[in-house]
Amino acid sequence: MPSPAAFKSLHVCDFDYTYLDSGPPASSNYTTWVFLHGLGFNGATFEKLLPLAHAHNLRIVSVNRRGYLPSSGFQDAELAGIGMGKKIEEAEPFFRAQGTEIATFLAQFATAEGIPPSDPNSPTSGGIVLIGWSLAGIHVLAVLAYLDTLPEDTQSTLRKYLHTILPHDATAVWQGIPNPPRHKVDIWFEPDDRKRFDAFFEGITAHYIHKSVTSENIDDLEFNNPSQEIPRSLHELSYAQRAEYTSLEAFSGCDGKLLFCDTTAFAALTKCALFDKARAEKFPHVRVRYMSGGTSPGALVWPIWVFRKYVEDPPEALYGSDAEKARDIKLITHTEGNHFIFWEDPEKAIDQYSVTINL
Repeated sequence: MPSPAAFKSLHVCDFDYTYLDSGPPASSNYTTWVFLHGLGFNGATFEKLLPLAHAHNLRIVSVNRRGYLPSSGFQDAELAGIGMGKKIEEAEPFFRAQGTEIATFLAQFATAEGIPPSDPNSPTSGGIVLIGWSLAGIHVLAVLAYLDTLPEDTQSTLRKYLHTILPHDATAVWQGIPNPPRHKVDIWFEPDDRKRFDAFFEGITAHYIHKSVTSENIDDLEFNNPSQEIPRSLHELSYAQRAEYTSLEAFSGCDGKLLFCDTTAFAALTKCALFDKARAEKFPHVRVRYMSGGTSPGALVWPIWVFRKYVEDPPEALYGSDAEKARDIKLITHTEGNHFIFWEDPEKAIDQYSVTINL
């Protein structure tokens, strides 16, 4: 776990965002990858990637989202619109605020650090790739959905830098797609926060052995029974050490509330981000790349298959009659690595992210 002194801080929209930073490599055309962590795990989870950044002409930044110390927390009023069954009318202010703050972080960081701008001819030369792991797939879509509402100077800055959004292992629900019936969700109704988190930790850090992650046959996926032979990610950490990379408070609080918004709220967010031509035309160069891992839970592989069909012809039942393909979207299911590949095999993780970005 990095020492508290390793975290830098940026004051954004009246809030403090803390982050780890590999620093710039000795290059004038490096690319900056900015990671947003998922549910219950903080930004330190990506720490093993940072020492490898310079060898790949990268600068890697891992941000602690709000609600994860030492970044700022939330006031109750800010969370009032999210929670069990909340529709887009109630959740939209939260989505907009999070998208605005994270986008502003990117603009301020790019300006303050003088990072290389993006090269329109090469996604691996300069600029920013924003990677949303797991739950943060919601947050990166929120960035994309509300880019056109930012102050003009912030929009102008981001046009120079932001070129790729990458959700990694995002569930179907967070794209407005109901989960498949065979995916068991019992743990989410465990009333004890600690027991619920421990069950989540055991499941999400495991390896799931699938017959095939490329067949697009749901019968080839394992949803609920992880391997008992392959050690779980982070298994080497003691219970106390796990606490350095996790937050029970955020898991059961701000992120726990977000998790339970109505599926239609996430569908509306996805439509704004991906299927609205008027919005997309203001940032037409921003590409969207989805990826999932080869031994991630079936519930994180299956959405790639389904969404691949939807990006060409968004279904009216989910996204409305006026939804239409508006962005450059590509998806890939990798055949190796679980949900924590960046912890287990950081070199392989960098390779997979690079392959995905270059689709």
